Amino acid sequence: MRAAAVAAVIALAGCGDDGVVLRPIIELPPASSDAYPLGAVDELELSVAPAGDDGNLASKTGTVDSLPTLEAVPFGEDLVLHLNGTALGVPIAYGRSCALDVSAQLPEEELSPHIYFSRIVKWGPAPGPFVPGRIDAHSYAIDTGLAVFVGGGADIDDVEVFDAYSGRFELLSNTVTGRSGALLEAFPDGRALVVGGADDGGAMVQVAEVIDTRDGSIATLDDVAPQLVGHAGVTLVDGSIVVAGGETPAGVTGKAWKYSFGTGDVLQQLELPASEALLVPRADHTMTRLGDEVGADVLVIGGRGDAGAPVAEVELYRPLREAFEPIDEPAFAFPRWGHRAVRMPGGFVLVIGGSDDAGPVRELELYDPAQGVFIGAGEMPLAAGLTELAATPLADGRVLLSGGRDLDGNPTSGVFIARLDPIDGRVVIVPTDAMAIARAGHTAVRLCDGTIMVVGGAAGAGAERYNPPAFGRR
Repeated sequence: MRAAAVAAVIALAGCGDDGVVLRPIIELPPASSDAYPLGAVDELELSVAPAGDDGNLASKTGTVDSLPTLEAVPFGEDLVLHLNGTALGVPIAYGRSCALDVSAQLPEEELSPHIYFSRIVKWGPAPGPFVPGRIDAHSYAIDTGLAVFVGGGADIDDVEVFDAYSGRFELLSNTVTGRSGALLEAFPDGRALVVGGADDGGAMVQVAEVIDTRDGSIATLDDVAPQLVGHAGVTLVDGSIVVAGGETPAGVTGKAWKYSFGTGDVLQQLELPASEALLVPRADHTMTRLGDEVGADVLVIGGRGDAGAPVAEVELYRPLREAFEPIDEPAFAFPRWGHRAVRMPGGFVLVIGGSDDAGPVRELELYDPAQGVFIGAGEMPLAAGLTELAATPLADGRVLLSGGRDLDGNPTSGVFIARLDPIDGRVVIVPTDAMAIARAGHTAVRLCDGTIMVVGGAAGAGAERYNPPAFGRR
C-alpha cells in the first residue's frame, strides 16, 4: 500500500500568478530489489533549486504515505526537483529530476517531472531495453534527456533511446548498418557519428552514418568511409570529430580523418595529410581530450602495433596546429591496448585495465598534463574487471568502473568507484554495490538526472540503473 500511495501520485502542475505547483511522478525500482527505498524511509523532503545551486527555492517535508507538494514555486530556467529520503535522520535514498524550465506560459496540466527514487549506491533493474544482450555496444547522452544505445553485434541494427523525462525506452523508426567493432562519437548538438566496424561476414564496413535523435533520422555519408576496426576518436571543442588509427585490411594504420558539418549542414569527411597523421600506427588505443577550452590537446596512448606488440610511444593531438606531436620521455610504464582512459578533476587522465603481451594489466597510471608525465597510481582490485569494462564519469568527478573481465578472463558483476585525492594525488578505488549479473562488453552512460544506466554485456541481459549519492548532483 505504501508503494502504491507514492507511485500513484501523478504529477500535474498548475500555473498561477504567484508561481507553479509541482507534484513529481515518482519512479521506483521493483519492490524485490535492494534498491527499493520505501520499506526503510520514514521521512521525505522535496525541494526545488536552480541546477548547480546548493540553495533551495522551496522545500517541504512529508512521508511515503503523504508525498510533499511544492506550491508557488517561482518561475525559472534549469530548475531541478530533489527528493531526499531519510531513516532516523540518516540519508538513505535520493532522486532528482532532469532540469526543466518553469514559466507562466506553460499549460496548466502538462508539467510532469519524473524522479527516479531509490536507495543510494544501489543498482536496480530498469524496464527494457527492446534489444537485450548487446555486446560491444555504444551509448551517449544528450541535453534533451535522451540516452542513445547503438550496436552490440553485427546483426543488430536497431537504435533505441531511453528518455529520462518519461522513464521509457523507445526504438527509433530508422536503423543503422549492423556492424561490430565500430566507433561511435557524439557531436555537441546531440547527433553522433558511427564509422568503421565489420559486418556479420567479417568484411569491414565502408559506410559512415549520422544518428539524429531530433527527428529520428539516420543519414549516410556520401563519401566512402575508411575500413577500420580498433580505431579511436575524439570530439574537439570546435564540434568536429577526429578519428585516428585502427586496423585496416592491409594492417594497422596511422591515418587520421576529420568529420564536421559544412555548407548545408552536410557531414564532411577529410582524410588528414600524412604530416597530420599519427606518428606511430596503432589500434585499440585511446584518445582523450585534456580540457574544455578551445584548442585543448588530445592525449593518444596505448594500442598495439602491426606486429601485435603494445605501443609505448605517447602522442598529443594539437588542434590549433592540426598535428600529432610526441611527448618526450613520458615514462608510460605499462604499455597496453584495450584499456580505458578517463579525464579526472584537474585534467589528469586515469589509465585503467587493458592487456599487454602477458595478459590483463592491473596497474593504474595517471597522466599529469602539467608535467607531461605518467605517475604510478596503484592497482585495480583482484575482483575488478580489467578488459571490456565500462568507465563512467560521475557528476562529482569520480568514476564508476563496472563489470568487465577479470584476471582469469571471466565476466564479473563487481563495481568500483575511482576517486582522485585532491590533497596527495592518490587514486583511491573502493567497491560499491555489485550489479545483478556479470557483464563484459556492456555500455554505460550517465543520464541527465545523474544516475547510471547499463545495457548489455551478457546474453539476454536487460538494463540496470545505479543511483550515486546526492553529493555532486545539484
